[in-house]
Amino acid sequence: MSKIILYIASSLDGFIARRNGDITWLDEFNVEGEDYGYSEFLNGIDIIVMGSKTYEQLLSFGKWPYEGFKTYVLTKRNLDCVEGAEVKFYSGDLDSFVHKVKHESRKDIWLVGGAMVAQTFLGQRYIDEIILSIIPIILGDGISLFRSADEEVQLDLMRSKSYNSGVVQLHYAL
Repeated sequence: MSKIILYIASSLDGFIARRNGDITWLDEFNVEGEDYGYSEFLNGIDIIVMGSKTYEQLLSFGKWPYEGFKTYVLTKRNLDCVEGAEVKFYSGDLDSFVHKVKHESRKDIWLVGGAMVAQTFLGQRYIDEIILSIIPIILGDGISLFRSADEEVQLDLMRSKSYNSGVVQLHYAL
């Protein structure tokens, strides 16, 4: 059965974006010739799941970055669909949704984010693995990846890798 994998980056102090959603601080770590395993990761997924704020931010970048992938946006709002993209909006029961996408997918499922979706999926134990790239920067404030959890979540380190840029990638199973 497919796994739901949270593949995401955060600052050393645990923020995935500045308070206003800005992620340009990640740009200086886009090193030529290094994709931090992103291409290999993309080859192992066929469905993408994200929240509405992440979706809207991606729309602001111009061209849809996930062409060829079925994408689900979790939202209760009416949003415009990207022309030519395979995007569906979902606002129902999450247990039913997770069951549906796990059986629909032939590969793994990428939980892109944002923070609210990641926290909800973690709290409901829907996430099977976390691939977290720690970026060597301290933002001091922003949108926290893991705010306070209702209870402890034990993780098993599967592997780790450090890069010349100072990025450290941690791969955990839940």
